[in-house]
Amino acid sequence: DEKKICFIICANDDLFLEECLRYLYALETPEGMEMEVVEIRDAVSMASGYNEGMGASDAKYKVYLHQDVFLINRHFIYDIVDIFKSGKEIGMIGLVGNFETF
Repeated sequence: DEKKICFIICANDDLFLEECLRYLYALETPEGMEMEVVEIRDAVSMASGYNEGMGASDAKYKVYLHQDVFLINRHFIYDIVDIFKSGKEIGMIGLVGNFETF
């Protein structure tokens, strides 16, 4: 479904998951698009959990998150959809790492 974005989350900690979801539901969603969240629990591995989530959604855009990722850019959905629409050669984007404040 080209009008849908799905956030697939592997989770095993309710406190982190609740915070992650708080940030997701604060994101601005482009008009005409739908956001869905698929929570995967008790996966044998993160890869198997993400594969399970992939099959659970027909969304064109899928974002794979761990429960302790908090998206602070409220325009995240707009930004990634724009990136994918900017060129057919773009099939995947990703991020590794974190930012900690002490």
